[in-house]
Amino acid sequence: MSEDNNKFGWDSEFSDELIEFTQPDIMVKLVSTIDLRGWPHLTIITSNRGKSRDQIVWGQFYAGTSKEYVQKDPKQGIFYMTTEAPFKFIQVKADFTHTKNEGEDLDYFNQSDFFRYFTYINVYKVFYNDVVAVTPIRNLPPGNIPRKIVKAIIKEAKTNIEEKRLNVIGYKLFTNKIGVRAIAYIDPSDGYPVIIPHLQLNAVDHNRLYFPLTALKEDFLKIPVNSKVAVIGANFDMASQVVKGTFTGIHSVESIEYGLIDIEEIYNSSPPIVGKIYPEIETRPKVNNFTL
Repeated sequence: MSEDNNKFGWDSEFSDELIEFTQPDIMVKLVSTIDLRGWPHLTIITSNRGKSRDQIVWGQFYAGTSKEYVQKDPKQGIFYMTTEAPFKFIQVKADFTHTKNEGEDLDYFNQSDFFRYFTYINVYKVFYNDVVAVTPIRNLPPGNIPRKIVKAIIKEAKTNIEEKRLNVIGYKLFTNKIGVRAIAYIDPSDGYPVIIPHLQLNAVDHNRLYFPLTALKEDFLKIPVNSKVAVIGANFDMASQVVKGTFTGIHSVESIEYGLIDIEEIYNSSPPIVGKIYPEIETRPKVNNFTL
C-alpha cells in the first residue's frame, strides 16, 4: 500500500465492521474500472459485497463494458454508501482475480431480496477481487450552497455551445435535486481508480458539469488538473448515465470553490440498451445493390 493511501487513512484489509457495512441489498454500490484508453469507467453493481477481510465478490447480470475492462486491467475502485441521511460510505481499491459461473456466491446473489423474484434477470457470473486498500466508514457532509451561488456558477461557467451532448434523460439525471452522483479518477500514486461521492454535482448546461467544494474538499483537490474522469448520474428508477471528460480545474465565485468537467463522452449504463451514446457511433449505409 502506497504512502499516499496511509496518509488518508486507508487500511490493507476489511474489518468485521466494514464487511458488515457492505452487506445490505439496498445500498449505493459502484465499481470503477479502467477502459482501454486508460480512462476511468463507472458502473452500478448492486450484487456486490465484502466476503472476507481480503476479498470482495460482485455479480454480473448483463454484459456491460466494465466486465470486459476489468479482465484486461484488474485495478478497480469500489464504493459503498448508505441510502438514507446521514449518508455514510467507504472506498476500496481492489484487484480482479478470477470469475466463476457457479457456486455459493452465485446462489447468494440470486437468492437476495433484489433478485429472488426476477423471472428473466439473474446473476450468471461472479467476479472475485482481492482487497488492496480500504477507508474507514466516512460521513458525507451535506455540502449545500445557496441558490444565488448556484446561479452565479452557472452564469460564469456556461459553455455557450449550441451542441447538446447530454440528451434529455442525461440532463435530467444531472439536474434532479435527488439522485446518486459520484466522480471517479485514476490515483496517480498507484494507478487505481478512486470514487468520490458528490450529491450536489450538477450540470452547468448540456456540455459541462460542475461540483462545489463544500464537502470532501481534500478528496477533490487530489484529482489532477486536466485528467480524465468519469461521473455517474442515477435516479431511483434504475436509470443512469456515465459522463467521461476532462477535469479542467478549480474556480471560485463569491468565495465558493467549484470544479468543472468538460463532457467528451456519454455512456448509457442502464438496460435494456447499454453502450456509448455520445459521440454517436458512425455507421455505413445499408448496401442493397451489388455490382461485380
